[in-house]
Amino acid sequence: MVQLYLVTFNCARELVDPQALAPSFFDALPDGAPLPDLIAVALQEIAPIAYAFLGGSCLQPYFHRLTTAVQLAAHLQCHGDQAELVHVATRSLGMTALMLFATTQFSPRIKHLQAAGAGVGFSNMGNKGAVAMRVGAACPGSHKTLHLTFAAAHLAPMESNVAARNKDWENLVRNLVFVNGDDTPYSFADEKPLPATDEESPADHNGLFTAESHVFFFGDLNYRTHDAPPEDGAHKLYPQRHASKHSQAHFSHLLPHDQLTREKAANRTLHHFQELPITFPPTYKYVPFSEPSPAAAQPTRPAEGAEWPWSKHRYPSWCDRILYLPSHSSSKVDAQTYTALPIQPTSDHRPVALSVRVEDRPLTDDAGDVRSQPPFPINPHWKPRRDAARRCELLVGVLSYLALTGKGNAILITFLGTLAGSLWLAAWFAK
Repeated sequence: MVQLYLVTFNCARELVDPQALAPSFFDALPDGAPLPDLIAVALQEIAPIAYAFLGGSCLQPYFHRLTTAVQLAAHLQCHGDQAELVHVATRSLGMTALMLFATTQFSPRIKHLQAAGAGVGFSNMGNKGAVAMRVGAACPGSHKTLHLTFAAAHLAPMESNVAARNKDWENLVRNLVFVNGDDTPYSFADEKPLPATDEESPADHNGLFTAESHVFFFGDLNYRTHDAPPEDGAHKLYPQRHASKHSQAHFSHLLPHDQLTREKAANRTLHHFQELPITFPPTYKYVPFSEPSPAAAQPTRPAEGAEWPWSKHRYPSWCDRILYLPSHSSSKVDAQTYTALPIQPTSDHRPVALSVRVEDRPLTDDAGDVRSQPPFPINPHWKPRRDAARRCELLVGVLSYLALTGKGNAILITFLGTLAGSLWLAAWFAK
């Protein structure tokens, strides 16, 4: 069996605090389990829009914090023994990103990597959307390949936008198209190079649903527990940490109102995907405990046992989810533990983690398998759509950088000052 570990976290456009995230990062691992073979981390709102849309080196500090947190978590999980994970790859599209890490034992088995990305924000830009990677890992003792697909997503916000979230899902199924090589938004030089192979590249231009791959879809899916924002005073009835299961103040009383559960049952979203039962509190919206200050080494940590600090203007909801396609063929999926990690001091979301095992052999193309029955066909114009959106992102990124960052303001002021000076000199000499 291959041990997988998935984490999703909305970073709220802040640098992650590794010291706060690392100690609980592997909370979903079974007791005594070794490091997972492959770790997939889905990130939403990874950075402010200027840096996220420009991408490249602008995102390096944000990804470095996540890498530091994952490596520190591995060190803690192994009780201080030497345990370094290999950074396999990072891909991002707009404000959403996906990072893959593997153990030194598993990483040499990775034969190929395909990636896909699709925005569903304004003008199809990546303020909302998904980025995905499909990993091909050699099966021991054979020439066959185990395929694993991870899609990190961020769907439309607000309580009332249920139809918009469902439409986002449809657009992602239509426009997430996997390609060989580096035809996706960004890659980073510190990732592990794939081993040289004499094999031909695997078939590409496939969608999210494909007969030969396990698929995991996770992220800030933004489905809520109410269809309208809370009225004044509603926060007085929000779930409390110490409430008993029989009390109306227990979080489980919100579960029957979960939009994602309702929409899936009506076959309007996440078609065919499954999810382990939710036994953890809502993951959104919390009041961040404090902002990091120049005088403090770390942000303020939440007090142990304190009541949950809910934001009053949003109903507590399970926005952050991890789902997977079931398998009825030769390679089974064994989902183990599904939980929320502790509240982080820099975000209004709690991270969510899932530990899952898959059989270490390829999927067979069984008749009737849901992977062969995508709910929507691939958009034949997916690439022009993506490329046009990327051009818009670069324009918005540059304008946002100039308007919203200190360095950008300095560049803009210098440019305007130079322009004004040039016009004044031109007018003076014209006299």
